[in-house]
Amino acid sequence: MKTLRTFFTLAWPFWGDRRQWQAWLMLLTVIGLGLLVVQINVLINAWSKVFYDTLGAFRTDDLYRLMGEYALYIGSYVVIVVYLDWLRKAVVLRWRRAMTASTIGAWMQGQAFYRLGFDGEPDNPDQRIAEDIRLLVDRSVELLVSFIANMAQVGAFLSILWGLSGTQTFTLWGHSFTVEGYLVWIAVIYTIVGTAITHGIGRPLQRLNYEQQHREADFRASLLRRRDHAEQIALYRGEAVEQRHLGERFERIAYNWRRLMDRQRSLSFFTVGYDRVSLIIPVFAALPAFLAKTITLGGLMQIRSAFNAVQNSLSWFIDAYWRLAEWSATVERLGQFQQAIERSRVQVREPCCGEALCVRQLDVLRPDGSLLLAGVDASVAKGEWVRIEGRSGLGKSTLLRTLQGLWPYCRGDWQLPEGRSLLLPQQPYLPSLPLRDLLAYPATALPEDARLREVLQAVGLDALTERLGDEREWSRELSGGEQQRLSIARALLYQPDTLYLDEATNQLDDASACRLLELIRQALPRATVIGISHQPTVQRLFQRSLNLESAPLAEAVAV
Repeated sequence: MKTLRTFFTLAWPFWGDRRQWQAWLMLLTVIGLGLLVVQINVLINAWSKVFYDTLGAFRTDDLYRLMGEYALYIGSYVVIVVYLDWLRKAVVLRWRRAMTASTIGAWMQGQAFYRLGFDGEPDNPDQRIAEDIRLLVDRSVELLVSFIANMAQVGAFLSILWGLSGTQTFTLWGHSFTVEGYLVWIAVIYTIVGTAITHGIGRPLQRLNYEQQHREADFRASLLRRRDHAEQIALYRGEAVEQRHLGERFERIAYNWRRLMDRQRSLSFFTVGYDRVSLIIPVFAALPAFLAKTITLGGLMQIRSAFNAVQNSLSWFIDAYWRLAEWSATVERLGQFQQAIERSRVQVREPCCGEALCVRQLDVLRPDGSLLLAGVDASVAKGEWVRIEGRSGLGKSTLLRTLQGLWPYCRGDWQLPEGRSLLLPQQPYLPSLPLRDLLAYPATALPEDARLREVLQAVGLDALTERLGDEREWSRELSGGEQQRLSIARALLYQPDTLYLDEATNQLDDASACRLLELIRQALPRATVIGISHQPTVQRLFQRSLNLESAPLAEAVAV
């Protein structure tokens, strides 16, 4: 029941939205087509009795007519099944698109993607968004449609099988028993026993599927991390170590896969035998009536067809067991991810905004609750340049992230200046985008190319002015100093009201760093700049310093 509750929580935002009436219409059409398939199977079942009786009587003219009738059934069956599959995939695409967009939106909102890393982030969020959503949507639609079709088939063929069974009298241990619809009871009892055995054998599959998805995602993530840090690995000549670590990751996959194989083999031993035996049970059960000539060959074939239809439909749980196990594991993983996102929002503390930056008795904590910075007190006027001073590891960068609202572990009060803010980290973020998009980041609107070229020339990246349309792995192609120049170019284009600099020029020589900061002062004369830097020449560009080494930490010391 917990799995079903989690599933409804995941599915309701889409299926409970009135705007998704087209998706409902498509889903109902898919179900309707599935019911048409059941109706065609009923017609074919009735046809089989007439055909085999006609065949036994050697009525050639009727045989040709019946063959044409069968061709019509098969043609209709093919068309319906093809469109059913196409519409089912269309429903899957519509639902997956909406669910992916909403999940990414929730993941991005309030920097949840960043905050999740502080306290028990679920493994591999990328895999949960890309792969688990696909599996959840695809399996849910597939299982729902097949379940409804199979239950409809049970209803359609149960009455047929009951009528064909008639009333049978059995003698057992000297007692006579009269049973109505005995073939139905054989099918039901056979299915119940098979379902119980299947669940007993296959119960561990849910846990094994969950673990398999986890380990596969870990392996892919490890490969991506090696690719992202290819240069560092090459400089260290660390190929042998990386190969060993990747091999260990894959062996974890292989070990769990072997356990999954063994469990599926055990289940297959039963289910394959179960399916094969079910084909002959109705023949053996109806054989006495056939030998007594109370039913014809056509009647025997109709009984076999009807019995198999009922038994196969009742065995839906058995046939779909491995898909249900995979679906259940996927629901659990996505449910955990959604809960983690909700927990991360509880930590969010939105500071108020005013004319200037003002901090009052701010304590910055570590995730475990221990104190990192105590009693920070500061006030920064609009347009001021203030440097945060202190030894490495003291918490200067964490203070910047706290002021930005990114670090949730804090107490006290602070007010942020109004307007847009931008934090330039020591290592710029350079995704694989066209250069013009990379320069405009994080803005969504792109400036004119002429403006982009002007800014590139201003920061000393003249060689890139003719490459605005290039999409490269810029983090590999550009040196550390070039990456920081590009980061400064972003600030010039974004034009924030408050600019935070976290060692944003430490890979540049002093003269270049000073020239770029002077460029910022000229281009953004009204911007408030709060920076961290250990470069002596850069430090002199700031009007004053906030010394975090002092006690209490309320002193703003003029440089």
